[in-house]
Amino acid sequence: MARVKILLTARKISVIILATLGVIVLVSGMLLDTMPSGPGSSGAEAFGILKETWEDIHIYASFALAGGAVVHAYTNYRGILYHLGILKIKNRLARTKSNGSV
Repeated sequence: MARVKILLTARKISVIILATLGVIVLVSGMLLDTMPSGPGSSGAEAFGILKETWEDIHIYASFALAGGAVVHAYTNYRGILYHLGILKIKNRLARTKSNGSV
């Protein structure tokens, strides 16, 4: 029972982290796309943060997002296998009716 609670908590946390990091990557990517490029553009700023810092934020948030996706896939592996057709889940309702416990 404790393992189930841990997995449910990990699922909730991974979804929140994925959504947050996704927004960070989206915003930093849009800012980097609109900033000037080429020689002499190193002094460009957005919201008081230099372009190089935005690039670092974008890269580290992207790696963290990839790691969060791995955790999310691990905690939801049964659902993934079910949707790929590899895992067949038996109908619990039919099983309880056949036992006469309903």
